[in-house]
Order: sequence, then C-alpha cells, then structure tokens
Amino acid sequence: MKIAVDKIPAEGLELTEQIDPGRISSDLKGQGVDFVKSVDVKARFTKSGNEVFVDINLAVPCEYTCARCLVKVQNIFKKDFNMNYEVKPGDILEVDEDIRQEMILDSPMKFVCNADCKGLCPNCGQNLNVAKCDCGKDVGPIKNRPLG
Repeated sequence: MKIAVDKIPAEGLELTEQIDPGRISSDLKGQGVDFVKSVDVKARFTKSGNEVFVDINLAVPCEYTCARCLVKVQNIFKKDFNMNYEVKPGDILEVDEDIRQEMILDSPMKFVCNADCKGLCPNCGQNLNVAKCDCGKDVGPIKNRPLG
C-alpha cells in the first residue's frame, strides 16, 4: 500500500487494498499459521505538519495447525493498529512491510487447538483427543512435554 504524502487531503484519505497472503504467510508457516486468502486492509491516512498517522484494520481467513495434535483449525485473523511516520513533501509512504511485521508479531508462536489438547502419542502417533492409543507403550500425552 503506497501513498504520495502530497496526495493526502486535509480531511484525510481512506484506502482499501488486498495483500497477497504469500508475502506474509511464508514467514509464519513454521509457527503453524497459513493465510488462505488475501489480506483485506483498510487504512485511514491523516496528515498533521510533518507527520502522517495511519489507522489500519486487517482481516484475513487463516488456518492454524495445533502444535500438539496437528489438527487444522480455521479462524479469522483480525487486528487494528496505528502507525505514524515523519515525512517531508514529496515522500512516498509505503506501509506493507509494517503491516507484515505487525501480523507476524501478533501471530501465536505455537497455536494450541484447545487448552486441554492431549496431543499425539509419541510412539504410534495416535491423536489422543480422538482415541486412546493401542501401541502398548504407556508414555502419556505430549502435552506434558515442552512445545518447542
């Protein structure tokens, strides 16, 4: 999302854009987050002196993978935030990288489908939320082990 600072009128400017999810999603795949559609961005730009203030609203359907049982969960990632920039006449303001960074910072490091998720049997791989494993080894659920 680019805007010429000189094009922002006194009353402000609202823009709507869709960002390709591939630009953000690749950074989050290791965290079990995948954006399945374009990121809908609504931004309001206002200018005061040599500063531009940007109010941003994001919404994107996403798919999280549970770090314990590997089940995929559909959800909508939403975030509202503000940014401000010091500018001079003639500047072109580009906010895509800041939007990407906000989304990365606000995404969970490890997503868990449910606080009581029992995880997978580390021996046979059975999802212990669905059924007890029959592998014969009483090792207990992964939930009692560190996530990372």
